Amino acid sequence: MRVLLDEDVDIYLRNHFPDEVTVETVEYRGWKGPKNGALLHAAQEIFDVLVTMDDNIPYQQSLRHFDLAVVILRPSSKRLEDLLMLIPEFDRIVPELRPGHVTRIYPPK
Repeated sequence: MRVLLDEDVDIYLRNHFPDEVTVETVEYRGWKGPKNGALLHAAQEIFDVLVTMDDNIPYQQSLRHFDLAVVILRPSSKRLEDLLMLIPEFDRIVPELRPGHVTRIYPPK
């Protein structure tokens, strides 16, 4: 599985995904700055999943038209420590991810 981290996600989170997941960042790809539509079009050609913290994407884009799953992280803060708490849930939902669908991950209760 190939995952792209959006520019709003701490780049160091890429080091904490399972070994079978290849993770790149928008910054590394040189895609920092494009609007969501352009990013989604480019990402679907290479990646399986876009991981973002932008909760507005589903309201701004018709995701069903993209060959890409979107995972929206909803941590209690943008700190890496809070993002890391969401990785176990990401690992759990990987088999359920489908192109054109959005999944939100919240902190464990």
